[in-house]
Amino acid sequence: MRLTRMGRPTALFLAVPLALVLAACGSSSTGSSSTASESPAASSPSVLPPFWYLNILTSYDLYNTSQKLFEEAAPKIGYEAFTAGSPKVDIPEQITFIEQAVAQGAKAILYCNADPKTYEKTVKAAQAKGIVMVTTGGCVDDYSDFSVGSDNKTFGEVAAKTIAAQVGKDAKVVAFSTNESTPNQVVILDAFKKYSAANSPDMKLLSVQYTNADPAEAATKIASAVAAYPEATAFWFIEGAGLSAVPKSLEQAGKKPGDIFTLGVDATPETLAAIESGWVSSSLAQCFFYATPFAAQLALNKLNGKGSKQQSWDVGLVPVGKADLPFAGCPESSFPKID
Repeated sequence: MRLTRMGRPTALFLAVPLALVLAACGSSSTGSSSTASESPAASSPSVLPPFWYLNILTSYDLYNTSQKLFEEAAPKIGYEAFTAGSPKVDIPEQITFIEQAVAQGAKAILYCNADPKTYEKTVKAAQAKGIVMVTTGGCVDDYSDFSVGSDNKTFGEVAAKTIAAQVGKDAKVVAFSTNESTPNQVVILDAFKKYSAANSPDMKLLSVQYTNADPAEAATKIASAVAAYPEATAFWFIEGAGLSAVPKSLEQAGKKPGDIFTLGVDATPETLAAIESGWVSSSLAQCFFYATPFAAQLALNKLNGKGSKQQSWDVGLVPVGKADLPFAGCPESSFPKID
């Protein structure tokens, strides 16, 4: 497991063995382990502050987009970019990444706080050293210096509205989530339930299936949901990694495009192709994936004594259907402005 600085290896992470994974984690995004002789600070002194982006899921295309934008923005905004990542969600590994970035002189760390209670001690220890901590990538909290992501309550409400409008207020829904405890998805699901109860009381949530953000596991859960809930009229994916399994899984289950309204999340190439082919009916593109330069600017401003007093920054959602293809990306209005 290695750190990289603008694409080249600079130091080695060895603290977390593969046995500690939460979701069958393998090696990091930079390849197999090897020894690096010097830390970044020792090998390349720089007047620019070292910023880190910790990629929580390198197997998911849009997190890599976030990382690339973070790296590309470095010379323009004024920081030195370092990255590390995990191919599957591995909270112990990510926390170790934070600790080692701190040890190597990080001035700001952008990360995804997948479990606020588990991360809190580590994050606050970093803040005590003057490091600016910014959670992004779909993870929000109230104790990082800044939290940049979707408004999860709005996300759940928009999903309920979309299904009611496209399927009917009596839709029978099966939801697919990462697990029972991913904080942002818990909020999204709760908002969906409350909004549909108030506005579409005949809508029924038949089941929530947990995929661990793993397409192979999602394929199994999709097949079992088709068999267990023949009355289902809508599948709703709260997490995006499992969505890639939809076309093949539904086809193998004897379904045709459009038989089950499928609402996805994000605008990965696979999801857009599935919308084009009709297997996915619509998707909610989360624009925070494109907001890492914004998050880095927030951090730099704080380091320079000009930090915003606003902690939570909501980034927009953009519905994408077949009529919206080719997808033009998130409009400027999707992103907040720094005060």
